[in-house]
Amino acid sequence: MSRATRLIRKLDKALALHKSFGDDPEAFVDEILEALDQDVATIQAKDKPIHWAEIYVERDRALIKQQVLNRIMQKSSE
Repeated sequence: MSRATRLIRKLDKALALHKSFGDDPEAFVDEILEALDQDVATIQAKDKPIHWAEIYVERDRALIKQQVLNRIMQKSSE
């Protein structure tokens, strides 16, 4: 398992600890990022393009998921 995969799994676990993020989900970003600090430092130290590629793909998945969920929510309010 790559370092990037481990980082993404830890991120998913950290997010799963919360049932709700209230009205300000961005307020949790610093806390979660701090919990991942060691893993991020390791990835930066290794600086392997494959790790960064995996992170970019995961980011893109998250953006697509956000757009899909936003559209579903929009349809439910129509």
